[in-house]
Amino acid sequence: MSLIDKKKKVFGKIAAARTLTEGLPKLKLTSSMPSINNRTNSIEFLSDLTKSLVGYEALVSNVVDTITYSMDKIENELKKALKDELKSIVNCGTNPSSPSWLKSNGNGIIIEVRKLDFFEVLKIDPASQAGRLIYTDVTPNYTNSTDFNTFLYGVIQNDGTTYTWQNLYDITFNSLGSGNRPNNALTIKLNQASDNKPITEVNNSFIDSSNIVKGDIVLNQTMDILYGSISSNVSKSIKQLEREEKINSIVDKLINNEYENVISDDYFVFSNDEINQQQSASTNRRKGIRYIQTSNQEQASVSIDALTTFSQEYSGATSTEQRKNAITVNLNRMADETTINNTNETDKQTIKLNFIQLIINTLIKSIVNIFLTPKNIFLFIINFSIIYGQTNNSFNDSVDFMKKNKNLFSVIIKKISGIIIGLLLALVLKRISQLVAESIAKKQKEKATLKLAQLQSLVGIPISKIKNLIDTL
Repeated sequence: MSLIDKKKKVFGKIAAARTLTEGLPKLKLTSSMPSINNRTNSIEFLSDLTKSLVGYEALVSNVVDTITYSMDKIENELKKALKDELKSIVNCGTNPSSPSWLKSNGNGIIIEVRKLDFFEVLKIDPASQAGRLIYTDVTPNYTNSTDFNTFLYGVIQNDGTTYTWQNLYDITFNSLGSGNRPNNALTIKLNQASDNKPITEVNNSFIDSSNIVKGDIVLNQTMDILYGSISSNVSKSIKQLEREEKINSIVDKLINNEYENVISDDYFVFSNDEINQQQSASTNRRKGIRYIQTSNQEQASVSIDALTTFSQEYSGATSTEQRKNAITVNLNRMADETTINNTNETDKQTIKLNFIQLIINTLIKSIVNIFLTPKNIFLFIINFSIIYGQTNNSFNDSVDFMKKNKNLFSVIIKKISGIIIGLLLALVLKRISQLVAESIAKKQKEKATLKLAQLQSLVGIPISKIKNLIDTL
């Protein structure tokens, strides 16, 4: 039996059980169940199962729990994978010292800003409305921030001035080139306090010095991928958005083939259909819209103001319960916002349900997008320089970077998938257990009804009394 037939069989059995216990019509296996295909995307399949079993409120609860309770675990998994990968790149099990040219009295590494800023994050002011949705710890002068991306933006605003990150690296930005240094480039050297530290120790200290993911930033990034809420506000170019959509296509391929151990170069080459999808998604994101299909095709959007309200309420929360409430309330607000253009109540409920499901299906893309910001690319540029030479340290683009580090991204996606799948699976299994118990009880009740009806025909007991007896079972 093919995978698609197995999936249909699962949904068919669930539909039959719900029809028996709830009197609902059988589920329609249409485009509203995107996982009905031959792909092995576990998250997509489980989110469809959840949608068919428990509906909107349970899906909202799943997203809320993921953002509230799982981000620390995802953060730890990302940092562990990053440390392991850099260790394997640089030293093959040894613990080498830093090269002399990287030390505080050496020439350092010179890299153009654009070569470590795949998403053009550093073009956005952290204090702007969009900036506060993608940066963290936005301090008045930026360079004393605990977020490396915010710190680096501050460095770039002060041409020619050297700033130190956590006694690990000294970084200087120069807008004008000189000699071998191009325009708009960073010069990176070890801080004197770290000159004699093994490079692995420096790597690990750098990784631990700043957060990679935070719950509110992940949700903001998800809304931007789905609706272009931030990209449309900062007027990102179509070309830039197409580069970002290529990353999302690669992540999709890795998720859809999560059980393959060998990642071929085909993952990083795109068919005409994939390119057309990337171009369409880029156009819609620049407009700040997403097309949704119900009884009619409608435009949906989530405004940047909605994300700002969410971020302010989330940041202002002082307890876990307050953060959970901020996420829940604002998810419902955003879901309502996507239905504004639709007056059909049935369609509105479908749109809201699919809105939450899309978030679940997009979380991994969001986390990978955040991972590819300068705070992590910075480290890879340094470590690649150590291995391949002081000036051979850049990547052609984000696709080239992912290709050269494909094993790392495979590990990251499997780790994050496992966490999200665990939450969905617990929810699905709980509801299936309830449904099975309800089905058994219903069948037993029907058997009792039939048996009593037979007795009534023999002894003349009024049918109303039989009904009362059945209702007590």
